[in-house]
Order: sequence, then structure tokens, then C-alpha cells
Amino acid sequence: MAASYTAAGMPEEGKRLAFYFDIDHLRSSVVNIIEERQFWEDWDRWGAQGQLGLRLIEDTRVAATKFSKAKDTLIVRKFGDVEPGNYWYHVCEGEAERVLPPPRHAIRLAPSLMSIVDDIILSMQQDFDSVHVGGSVEDLIQRIEDGVDVGRQVYIAGEGINTVSMEVLKAKYNNLRYLDEFQRLWRKDSKWFLEMKRLNGGVPVKFDGYMRELVDREVFLKGKKKVEVLR
Repeated sequence: MAASYTAAGMPEEGKRLAFYFDIDHLRSSVVNIIEERQFWEDWDRWGAQGQLGLRLIEDTRVAATKFSKAKDTLIVRKFGDVEPGNYWYHVCEGEAERVLPPPRHAIRLAPSLMSIVDDIILSMQQDFDSVHVGGSVEDLIQRIEDGVDVGRQVYIAGEGINTVSMEVLKAKYNNLRYLDEFQRLWRKDSKWFLEMKRLNGGVPVKFDGYMRELVDREVFLKGKKKVEVLR
């Protein structure tokens, strides 16, 4: 996990994809998907004596098309902590997209995260608007005052959203909602927490920064009127 999503500000290894995305749907949509651990166990049997070649690429800065004539049996990309923009899907953009199209149809949030999304939506008006903030709180305040119908319930998502800034806004507009209002949905007695603990072999899982972003963005996308507030 990239450092920008962790409380310690350091990259974290070993996060399971099933914490974030629906693995069953991915497997049914994309042929021959297996867990990393199982893959490397198989690889050790196949290429233990070096008979099979492996090429390691540390990030996304080298285009996939550069390897069209590679003879290596396996090409591995490892995504480090180079930010911004060092994301797996960037290897499938531009010229490479014709050969390696991103499997967007196969990517869905994990059922445990979608349960949080659904509960948030159910707790609001059936018809709500949403605002995604990529700029400052001042930009948000200006956008709300200029263009959002404050007679409707509005979900505020994105960077820079915190309790202090939102409570100031809510004192003026009492129909604004934001993610941290729903912490009960991932606390230790929640359905999400117990399911994640089960998936992780009995070890508790923290509701981390990447989960927050995925849930926040998904709720934003469910809004009837969606407004982006950019720098």
C-alpha cells in the first residue's frame, strides 16, 4: 500500500486484494487469476533451478510495449512508493491499451466495503447530491454557496475533509454528510470488522486510508447530481 494511505506515512506490504476488491467477481471475469502466494509456490517448482527467466521492473515508467520482443518467461512489475501516478493501471494506458486493456469491467469493491457504501446511502435521503473535493476547504465553501442546492442532502467526499472543517460547514448547512460521521460501520463491533477479521485468519484489520478513499468515492458516484471541486 502506498505511503499516502497509511497512518505511519510509510509503504506497507502484504495487504490482501480481497480486503479491497471482489475476488470472486474478478476470477469469474478474468481467466487464470490466482493469489500471489500460490503463484510463487508454483513458480518455485517450475523454475527452481533457474531454467525459467524472470525480469523485474520496479515501476510504471517503462512502457509495456518496450517488452514486445522480450524472451523472459516471466515479467514482473513491482510498484513502489513513487507518487503520484505509480499505479498498476498505468501500464495499460496509451499505446499499450490496445494489447493490455485494463480489466475495468472486472473491478468491483469487496462486498464488505460495498456493505458500508450501501449503509451510508440508506441512512441518507433516497435522492441526494454529492460533492468531491480535490482542493481546499475554502474552495468547497465557495462551491457550496455558489452552486449546490442546500435544500437537498449533500454528501461531501475527498481530500481535506475533516471533523473541524465539516462541523463549521454543518453549523450553516445542516444537511451535509461526510464519511467520518459513519465510523460505527467499521468499529470493532461492526459487521465489516468481524468479516475482515474472519478473512484475515482471526487477525483484526484496520479501516485504512485506501479503504476510506474507495468507499468515499463510491458514495460520491451514487449521488444524483455530482459536483467536482478542483484546485
